[in-house]
Amino acid sequence: MYRDGNELCLETDTVKGVKKKEVQESFQVDTFYISLNYTLFLNLTSICIEQEREALLQLRQGLSDPYRLLSSWKGEDCCKWKGVTCDRVYGHVIELQLIPHTIRDKNGGIVSPMAHNFSMFGNLHGTVPQQLGNLTELQVLDLHDDDGDLVIDDTQWVSHLRSLNYLDISGLKIARARDLMQYLDLSYNFLKGTIANVISHNMTSLQHLNLSWNSLESSIPTWFDKFTSLVDVNLEENHFLSIEGGLFSFLKSKKDLKSLRLGSNLIGDDISTSQGISSGFIDNNLVCLTLDSNFLRGSLPNWLVHFTLLRILWLSYNFFSGPIPEIIGALPNLVALDLSGNQLNGTIPSSFGQLRALQGLCLYNNHLSGAIPDSLGELSQLSVLHLFGNSLGGAISETHFSNLSRLQYLDISNNDNLIFKAEHSWIPPFQLKIIRMDSCKIGSTFPQWMRTQVEVDDISLFNASISGALPKWLGNMTFNHFNLSFNQITGPLPNISSHCDILDLSYNLISGPLPAHIGEIYADTLYLNDNFFNGTIPSSLCDMSNLSDLNLGYNELSGSIPDCWCDLLKLSDLNLGGNELSGSIPDCWKGFRLSHLTLSFNKLSEVIPSSIGSLYQLLTLHLNGNRLNGELPLALSNCTSLIILDLGENNFSGSIPTWFNESFFLLKIMRLRENSFTGSIPPQLCSLSGLQILDMAMNNFTGTIPRCLGHISGMKNFNQDIPSHLGWNREPAVEIIKGRYNAYTKENLSHLNWNREHVVEIMKGRYDEYTKTVLQLVVNLDLSSNNLIGPIPKELTLLTGMHGLNLSHNLLFGDIPIGIGDIKSLESLDLANNHLSGTIPKGISVLTFLSHLNLSHNNFTGQIPKGNQIQTLDDPSIYAGNPLLCGDLLRRKCPSAEAPQAPNTSYSEDTHEETKLKLLFYLVIMLGFATGFWSFFGVLHFKKDWRCAYFGFVDQAIVKACVVTAMKVAKLKRLRQPSST
Repeated sequence: MYRDGNELCLETDTVKGVKKKEVQESFQVDTFYISLNYTLFLNLTSICIEQEREALLQLRQGLSDPYRLLSSWKGEDCCKWKGVTCDRVYGHVIELQLIPHTIRDKNGGIVSPMAHNFSMFGNLHGTVPQQLGNLTELQVLDLHDDDGDLVIDDTQWVSHLRSLNYLDISGLKIARARDLMQYLDLSYNFLKGTIANVISHNMTSLQHLNLSWNSLESSIPTWFDKFTSLVDVNLEENHFLSIEGGLFSFLKSKKDLKSLRLGSNLIGDDISTSQGISSGFIDNNLVCLTLDSNFLRGSLPNWLVHFTLLRILWLSYNFFSGPIPEIIGALPNLVALDLSGNQLNGTIPSSFGQLRALQGLCLYNNHLSGAIPDSLGELSQLSVLHLFGNSLGGAISETHFSNLSRLQYLDISNNDNLIFKAEHSWIPPFQLKIIRMDSCKIGSTFPQWMRTQVEVDDISLFNASISGALPKWLGNMTFNHFNLSFNQITGPLPNISSHCDILDLSYNLISGPLPAHIGEIYADTLYLNDNFFNGTIPSSLCDMSNLSDLNLGYNELSGSIPDCWCDLLKLSDLNLGGNELSGSIPDCWKGFRLSHLTLSFNKLSEVIPSSIGSLYQLLTLHLNGNRLNGELPLALSNCTSLIILDLGENNFSGSIPTWFNESFFLLKIMRLRENSFTGSIPPQLCSLSGLQILDMAMNNFTGTIPRCLGHISGMKNFNQDIPSHLGWNREPAVEIIKGRYNAYTKENLSHLNWNREHVVEIMKGRYDEYTKTVLQLVVNLDLSSNNLIGPIPKELTLLTGMHGLNLSHNLLFGDIPIGIGDIKSLESLDLANNHLSGTIPKGISVLTFLSHLNLSHNNFTGQIPKGNQIQTLDDPSIYAGNPLLCGDLLRRKCPSAEAPQAPNTSYSEDTHEETKLKLLFYLVIMLGFATGFWSFFGVLHFKKDWRCAYFGFVDQAIVKACVVTAMKVAKLKRLRQPSST
């Protein structure tokens, strides 16, 4: 039997350590001596190792060499044999070159990895000796034989080649080894290709197979069903895509199999169905089944009920859906069950209470709902319970923990409807090491029962509805991680364990000064932001020498920043923003490894200290909202790793330095607004290729807008690939867009505290605070409120990724560029208070995302464009102060307005219907007239007596009318005669 691989590794490391020590001691001599004896030293240490020499001799004796490729293998020193290269320090064989013409690159290195250390056995015959396992330094072993003349009678020696990176035994005859090979371990190598390149389908006596942590791909072949003697199979951390024939068939053919590990592959099968009957599972011996971190789908298989000996079942991080089968509760020997990271729904089966041997239950990050069953309280062996990230509800009481005396890890976080109810006097039967109940409703005060958990190391009660003051007995506990953020805790800060590494009490109502002894806490992370702490920063805080992350932002702290901060050299993230700190910024930043520095919204004055230029790793610098003055120091040019530079709302003066050039290629946000900068906008800013937000508003810039600004690629081809080392989630950046102030942060469900940042909007003089907006999506150019002249460069229309463009309150003239409609993503456009003229381009009407527009107080002429989107902006003030503009919105008819257009075809159907009704009306009138006319005169024509009577009546009526008329006329004449006399 070969010794265990780990044992061999330990022994070899020890030997190598001794030899390295000897070599180092041999070099501690005079330099002249070394130069004279260097060649001799190399020759002495190149002597072949006897064990490896014997392995090579065994190789030569076991092979037929008709072409005499190995004829030079004679003598004591195998390092001098043809094709053999040894390590010059340790003497190990590191390369066997049996093919004379190996392709090398210009530096002498071997191009093909297949010829790197052990090349092909072309034209050789015989059996490969197992003594090759003594060549422990081989990295590539290529034994493939196209002619099939080589034989391996025992491949177990391959597992002892600990440095092996590549293995190819294709084409070899291994049939004779099927009764010999039982153990094969090729884990942690760089094996590629299919599994057939590594093992033969004739190795049916194999019992232990470990091919984990390689790069094998394709599928697990069906001829694996022939390996009926397999006991332990580990294929984790490869690239397998499927199991040919399905998992059901794979397990059914291997009754002796005890462990199958297929985790961290790419298997996307649906294992819920079975082919054939499952009665073959009755005699199975499977104890461990791990399929975690794959792409398995469908529901959980019911045939698992037949694996009654199963102790470990890991199905986490797949795409299983549906409810958890009750039959899992019928696996009496189950010790560890992990179904986390899937899409399982429904309730937790009450049958889980029957798993009396269960020690670990992980169901987190699913869609489970309902109450936690009381039966879980019967799992007396349970030590780990992870149920976080679901939608569980109802109440948890002492009943759920009645028999859980061995419970150590409890995590029921992020179940928003979960209520934890426990009597004030309750003494739990367990001693927890981890308590996580984030977003659970625990009660009005800090739980009294936690006082009994003397072994606890991690307490997280984020957003747990806790109010009131913290108990004093917390100072007697020795936890390392304590998170009570987003509660309503009041009162002063109590004594906290000095052993606490991470302390998070942010977003509470804690008031009073910071304790003078706060420096006694041995913490590396301290979050006390968004409370009501007042007073000065105690100097004892500088005694926290391990502090790497400190956030005291948004409190009521005053006074100056202590000079002793210069001793906190391990700080990587410092946030003191949103306080009332005054004085100057300490000038002692040399030696710091800061990545994030936030001092915004304070009352700091004087200049930026030059030592800030020593912060070469600085990613974000927030100094906005202070009273800083002076010019930007030259030392700041060293901070070329900056991604966010926010110097807005200060009193900086002078011109923008020209050293803001391509060396700041990471810079994405540059805010200089509301300062006193002068001069022109330097064209070097155009080389900031990654820039997405450039805010230079409310300064005293003069000159023209550089045309090259239209070539900033970060505003053109906007992408969302944010550097992973930047905590976008915690970076606020205030921007004016859509006529208001905004502060953007990235919404990100990672471990970073993205929810801690403020979003500030100033609208109509009123402050509002928001969170969870997306900083990395904003692309904005703001040059408003300066003294810029000239036309708007047409190149700005090339910035097709822009969301906001503000050039208002300048002295710009000329037309709006015709290509303004090419900025399809534009949401806010403000060109007010300039001297722009000409007509408003029709391209504005096609900006479908435009929701804020201001073109007031310019000299625009002509008609306001019409369009679906622009017509929704119906505020006349948008165009105020342009006397020559006309349009319906301004109630000013254009003098040269075009004649009304023909009715839209969409109304033709209604118009046609109205015309038909009119024609029908006229037709009825005409028919009625004709009917009445001919009815009357037709009777007179055919009835003579009626005709005579009718015309006689008419004659009499006419005579009577004439007589009456004559009498009336005579009477009138008589009346007029007297008046005329």
